[in-house]
Amino acid sequence: MDLPNSQKKLAITVSADECNTAYETIISKLARTADVPGFRKGKAPPQMVLNHFGKKSITAQACEQIIGSAVPAALQQKNIRAIGQAQMADDEAIGKMIDNFAPGQDIKFEVLVDIWPEASLKGAYKGLTIEAEEEPFEEELVSNALSEMRKREAFSVLSGADTKAKVYPASLGDSVDEIKREGAVCVVDLIGYKKNADGSKGDRLPDLAIGENVEVVMEKGKFFEGFVESIDGMQAGDQASVPVTFPTNHKVAELRGMEAIFDVTIKGLKDMMYPALDDDFAKKIPNCDSVVALKKRIRESITEESLISTGKNVDKALENAIVDLVDVEIPETLVDEQTKTKFASMMSDFKAKGMDDEQIKSMITKENYDRYKSTSRDNTVRSLRISFVIGEIAKQEGIKVDPTEIESQMAVIKQKYSTEEIDEEQARSKVEADLERKKVLEFLRNNNNIKLIPKKESSS
Repeated sequence: MDLPNSQKKLAITVSADECNTAYETIISKLARTADVPGFRKGKAPPQMVLNHFGKKSITAQACEQIIGSAVPAALQQKNIRAIGQAQMADDEAIGKMIDNFAPGQDIKFEVLVDIWPEASLKGAYKGLTIEAEEEPFEEELVSNALSEMRKREAFSVLSGADTKAKVYPASLGDSVDEIKREGAVCVVDLIGYKKNADGSKGDRLPDLAIGENVEVVMEKGKFFEGFVESIDGMQAGDQASVPVTFPTNHKVAELRGMEAIFDVTIKGLKDMMYPALDDDFAKKIPNCDSVVALKKRIRESITEESLISTGKNVDKALENAIVDLVDVEIPETLVDEQTKTKFASMMSDFKAKGMDDEQIKSMITKENYDRYKSTSRDNTVRSLRISFVIGEIAKQEGIKVDPTEIESQMAVIKQKYSTEEIDEEQARSKVEADLERKKVLEFLRNNNNIKLIPKKESSS
């Protein structure tokens, strides 16, 4: 029976012979493994096993086995593509089944299953004019890249006695002359306190917020927001109380977003020394013989990244144009499965960024998952709608994924995760979906008028 929201009710009948086989299988299994008083292991007769465990316990296991094998068989027989686990149509059905079970009788029950929904296209997806933002090439990015390269080879030396701490821009730019930044590192002792409502110091923070001989790089945006500006101009021996707000993504959960006050003692200052931006520096880079050649290579790399970013903007604009061109009912099970995948991916990202296992474990709670599902629901449904419309366009246009491409991608995945166990079927489905998406988006790019527009400045 078809129900709303891509759901079906399925009536299943299990024959008396199948029920009897399941019942006897459970008793035989228990007889082989159970320790029944008065008998050697595996030697107790069936009736003694039944008396030892109780009929209801054995019946419950038999019913579980019957349902576990009957539901997939019925779905396969009726060619139903189910999503997630089937649910009993009646909440009390399993209890009634156990109470009324008799090995020589048929069992009848009904289950509800979410099915892969039918989707249909509505509206044109070819011949449209679609605007997408073009990622500009910015010369400043070349300077920033050169700056980071020089910073990787920098070293520090103790500052002179009269040196004062100084806040510097994050980037060295491409200045040839700037090879030394005086007072660019402060060595400090820190003691943290909670900040009271009246602005005074409260309880001392845990040891995690305390440090001796901490090196603070005096660059804008480093350490806590506003911290380096608060100690600008200070010298060795100076002390100050600096108000700070811990970032909301701080690695220590109890400190996230907390307003605090740090007692700061300047222990010493260091100057940062940087290699000169000259041809000798450029020659350290493979296949570069001059600063001119190095800058050219960086520009080419940034240009390529800009083109890739512009391509992603075009893909996003195309998806925005087609997301509402499909009639489909998204079942809740599909939303839940997609959300679980995204939630697990987010936890993996946190681990990759250095968050320890205990912190991650503390975040994996039903409350956090439910909150994440609620806040991400609109995006999840939208993502699923895009998947359906892409699938329908692929069918309509005869766009197919070459099996050799799938196998090639799978080989890469297996090599990358050679030491881990992966769900090969799930990975293969994702690879196929990703390849289909790329092919459909390429088709849409070729069959629509893509108009690149200047990128809007992000509001601060």
